[in-house]
Amino acid sequence: MDWSLMTGYYNAAVRWALPAAAILILIFCIKMLFSKQRPQNPIAVLTAQDGSRYPVISCESTIGRNALCDIHLTSVVISRRHAVLTYHQGWFISDGRSKSGVFVNGERIANRTELNYGDVITIGDTFLKLEPPAITDMEQISQGKLKNFSAVPALFFLNFFQLLAFLSIIFHYIEELPWAIPVCFGGLLITEWIYFGVKKCKNIGIEILAFYLITIGLCVAASATPSSLLKQFIAVLLGLGSFCFLEWIMRDIRRTMRLRYAVAAIGLVLLAANLLIGESRYGAKNWINLGFVTIQPSEFVKVAFLFAGCATLERLTTWRNTLLFAGFSVACLGALFLMRDYGTAAIFFVGIVIIAYMRSGDWKVIAGFSGSAVLAIPAIILYHPYIASRFSSYLRAWDFASTKGYQQTRTMIAIGSGGLLGVGGGNGNLDRVAASDTDLVFGIVSEEWGLLVALCCAACLLIFAAWAIRCAPRACSAYYSIAACAAGGMFLFQAALNIFGSTDLLPLTGVTFPFISNGGSSMVASFAMLAFFKAAGNTNSEPPKKYTVIKSERV
Repeated sequence: MDWSLMTGYYNAAVRWALPAAAILILIFCIKMLFSKQRPQNPIAVLTAQDGSRYPVISCESTIGRNALCDIHLTSVVISRRHAVLTYHQGWFISDGRSKSGVFVNGERIANRTELNYGDVITIGDTFLKLEPPAITDMEQISQGKLKNFSAVPALFFLNFFQLLAFLSIIFHYIEELPWAIPVCFGGLLITEWIYFGVKKCKNIGIEILAFYLITIGLCVAASATPSSLLKQFIAVLLGLGSFCFLEWIMRDIRRTMRLRYAVAAIGLVLLAANLLIGESRYGAKNWINLGFVTIQPSEFVKVAFLFAGCATLERLTTWRNTLLFAGFSVACLGALFLMRDYGTAAIFFVGIVIIAYMRSGDWKVIAGFSGSAVLAIPAIILYHPYIASRFSSYLRAWDFASTKGYQQTRTMIAIGSGGLLGVGGGNGNLDRVAASDTDLVFGIVSEEWGLLVALCCAACLLIFAAWAIRCAPRACSAYYSIAACAAGGMFLFQAALNIFGSTDLLPLTGVTFPFISNGGSSMVASFAMLAFFKAAGNTNSEPPKKYTVIKSERV
């Protein structure tokens, strides 16, 4: 049997089916994630002296003059973020560094103070009485019926896509099929169905998109470096375990807060170890060789940074927390600069800007950080002159097609030769170029699987970020909102550096594409960061235990 002819017929038959399945996966996941309306019943009500009623629909609510506050008060004597109202085994009020202070039953508070129903909170010239919600409040604030879209269509097209893609790789190697390919591909199918079965196929839109990206990543590894496929599959299992473990930790916000300092310490230890015993590769000292495996600590520090850098609303208002966040951020950036890992440093910087903005709510923060970045670039070039050589070929890769622009030009040729539908798994030529399965992975995906499939991969990260933004106002805690938005921003920026760097639209920085680039550290860290998106999806759908609805007559 002529297997090469059979492979050609197969790839020709499925070249339209693969991008169609990828697009349908995205469509059904978008329906699952964005078409669901969750009713947000109030868990308390603040009643003002003029009779106005402000429903409290979150366990953490800001009170102030800023339009972004959960309880928006318009008096000019009220600070922009005046106070924070929280619920955890009881109601508490904290001063948000306001000018006029916060009073409870006529007494000014200095620290976090417990509240009872009936207590009167004084915010500037406004008096707010804490009360349980009435039935009329429940009816007014509810947002309609809960719409649940089944995960079955998305799962069907995910498995359909996986089977077609896996068969394409198997046909390519059919005469000398490495045992790792059927084992790893079959193992991925079994793993995801066990996971989806445990989850009862509920609220799994984020995970379906992740498994789609992982499928592409395993196909890239099987095509470019088959010897690394088993290692990459083991990294998938470790990443899924870290995702489940981190998701479990973040179900309890108090447990999360207790672990923040320990996680920050672990992150700093990893960076210090990298500086002391790390190995240099491609100009950056960002690898540690453990003998049986080589790891990239900066990938794990991303997770530690998000976990430790975010905070609940009541902690955001303290100077101590602000200074600790600033110190931790400076330590991470400083270590990355010493390691000459400027691509990862840029990703961290984006995360810092997002967290700092969401902590303050002030656009001036972004302007200040952006100005600092612009001023830092000349200093970096002066300190490391070799970086200037990278910029010398920026936007001029074709002028240096055989030297400094070799990788970018070959990537662009591969994208063009693949067209919209690709040439089939394992049939590309970009795998002969160094770092094709890591830094240039967008090119190899475009060449073998088509530009449509590659763009669907980028769209997955856009969906992650959009999901984080959508969940931010209704998350159980500001911690989850900030962490998810920062993770989404870091994912997007990292993918942009990978895609546009390999196509000469940005300088080539050598960062990975989340879930797709070959590398165990990147896979585990990307999976762990996914837990922040899941945590943000948890809303206040249930009232506090000490909760009584006041029955009131309709007027």
